[in-house]
Amino acid sequence: MEEKATTILVVEDSSAARELLVAYLEQEADFKVIEAGDAATAWNAFRSTAVDLVLLDVMLPDESGIDLCRRMKSAAPSFVPIVLVTAVSGTEERVRGLDAGADDFLGKPILREELIARTRSHLRTKRMMDKIEEYRQEMARFNQRLKEEVDFRTVQLKTAMRELAKAKDEVERTTREIIERLGVAAEYRDSETGHHIRRVSRVVHSISLAYGLPAEDAELLRLAAPMHDIGKMGVRDHVLFKPAQLEEGEAELIRQHTVIGAEILASPTTKLLSIAQQMARSHHERWDGRGYPDGLKGEQIPLPARICAVADVYDAVSFRRVYHSTSGSPEEAFRVIIEGAGSLFDPKVVDAFRKAFEKISANGERP
Repeated sequence: MEEKATTILVVEDSSAARELLVAYLEQEADFKVIEAGDAATAWNAFRSTAVDLVLLDVMLPDESGIDLCRRMKSAAPSFVPIVLVTAVSGTEERVRGLDAGADDFLGKPILREELIARTRSHLRTKRMMDKIEEYRQEMARFNQRLKEEVDFRTVQLKTAMRELAKAKDEVERTTREIIERLGVAAEYRDSETGHHIRRVSRVVHSISLAYGLPAEDAELLRLAAPMHDIGKMGVRDHVLFKPAQLEEGEAELIRQHTVIGAEILASPTTKLLSIAQQMARSHHERWDGRGYPDGLKGEQIPLPARICAVADVYDAVSFRRVYHSTSGSPEEAFRVIIEGAGSLFDPKVVDAFRKAFEKISANGERP
């Protein structure tokens, strides 16, 4: 297969020797030859022409061929083989040439067959090195395009994640607002109940923090607490607001508010709603197992419900309700809670209540 035409720079101060080299090379149809008789001319030709190979005489009138070789190697934008042509066969000169970057040596007198063989061998190396350089540059371009694509996709991903986080926050805010609105819906039937659930919510939060729950979890319990009595919306007014002692059947109807509340909050899909359902169903369970509606005992009772139970009783004793003839006080409520540890209430929750009592009583409000 015919090889692509290549450019060879012949640098030789002897016109006879230069003409011989050029004649040998030009017999090859694919070789284009440029001549130079000194280092200055050779340097200008090398800088202005895309040269594929240099045949460089060591002995030049204006500069050593070895020094010129070093300059050419430093300035070449890609691999260009340089063959030093010398009449000297000494080791020292060859070592200097190799140190300058020379790729090969040709001894004088030049044999045509050797010249052509070595020239073609170095041109094959040149083509191989050029392909490697092309591949390297293509890989560099590919890596740059890949980096740009990755950067672009990263920006897109970050944007999408921000939008997802905003959407998640919006869903959480909406969920919390719905729960709060459902919790205070009782106010439309009973303003006392409305005040009660807001106070219970604050007490639940204080106990949760004193119990050692993380702030995020304590906040979830605070937000869920207004739902603990949501089931009372299903209890008839004449029973719920009866000022006199309830009969057994009526008391059972009141107790059903726990089941009704759990049914309203059935199949929760968020942690907040799950906590709210636990509170609604189990805030009247007792530590000793004598509570309702399920008779759960000890740690069978979900922790949110155990905390809510203390807060609920504390508020019920502290503040007058429709079925109490007199109002209580935080001190009386404190005594009831402490005495109920181990029977009515989880002792650990009572201990947390004790720690938080000063804050709870200071934040109390009366209608």
